[in-house]
Amino acid sequence: MIVATDKLIELFKEFLIIYKLINRKIITDLLENELNTPRLIKMYELTDGSRSTRDVANIIGEKCSHNTVAITWKRWALVGIVIPTAIKGRPKAAFNLFEYGIITVEDDE
Repeated sequence: MIVATDKLIELFKEFLIIYKLINRKIITDLLENELNTPRLIKMYELTDGSRSTRDVANIIGEKCSHNTVAITWKRWALVGIVIPTAIKGRPKAAFNLFEYGIITVEDDE
């Protein structure tokens, strides 16, 4: 049984690599369209499934309300760039922005 599970995990990893390669342009375009300001990029990076809308708004500052974060999260859920988590109302970013070239090493420092 463990061997079959290990085989399924390996097959899933291979499938994920192929999926990312085939859909890279679509995903990159979607992320670039949705995350078109530094503020939205920061909000997306903070969307880790553990922070509340108020937490994210407080970290961002710049007159960002928790309502703005909530509305943005709902939009992102509709377009599929965040995924639900065990904590209701606290989604998690579905994509690594570095992996898709939205941020660079210099941006992250």
